[in-house]
Amino acid sequence: MIISIVTPTLNASRYLGECIDSVRANSCPGVDAEHIIVDGGSTDETIDIARAKGVRVLTGKDAGIFDAINKGSFASSGALLGFLGADDMLLEGALRAVAKEYGRGQPRWLSGGVRWIDAKGNSLGSRSAPPRWMGHRIYSSLGWSCIGHMATFLAREFFEELGGFCIDFRDAGDYDLFARALSTCRYRRIGRALAASRLTGLNYSIVQRVRGSNENDRVMDAFAPKAAAQRLLYGTVLRIWLNATNPVWCVRKYRA
Repeated sequence: MIISIVTPTLNASRYLGECIDSVRANSCPGVDAEHIIVDGGSTDETIDIARAKGVRVLTGKDAGIFDAINKGSFASSGALLGFLGADDMLLEGALRAVAKEYGRGQPRWLSGGVRWIDAKGNSLGSRSAPPRWMGHRIYSSLGWSCIGHMATFLAREFFEELGGFCIDFRDAGDYDLFARALSTCRYRRIGRALAASRLTGLNYSIVQRVRGSNENDRVMDAFAPKAAAQRLLYGTVLRIWLNATNPVWCVRKYRA
């Protein structure tokens, strides 16, 4: 089967080579990894690096990162779609694990854990995928997305049914997409880390957490319970589960 990975880029040359190599290394018997780079106008070596490594590159202006991901996703050919930042990497055997789980009944979407790494690739701990019992009301009550977008894969038909990412969001498009997905069906949980997310203090994921609060509130208002007490209860229960089942991540989070 073909699994498509979409990576939006803008002057992302520093780590892009490692990202591309990690996707290519995940091709294995029965799994063909298709990697699509969607570039928004890089002025560094980003496009040269991608083309030199034989990756398909789409160029042109876009309306933001989620518009870029949509373009790459709808232009891809995979039965499953994944999204990977230019400074992130797929871990060894990730797509094999995804394909194996997908083969068990073809779930509409799947999600696994995330390993955090520093600029040099050193491990900073990991966080497992959220619990299988988490529905959209509990998820949205948390106030931020605890589903790792770089470790989440959607069936093409499901992604198209959802209409892709909402490009009205600048930062919380993944929070919104996964809330909409959960309102339709639960995901298949994969009990291992699938991707490494690089935390440098400069990458998009860090910026998103700092400035995305207003957009996160929009998602909460749309999908979380209206009653403040119920919203607080749901968010607290999920937060306790995340902290209890990911002690290393919890310690590092509160030290930050």
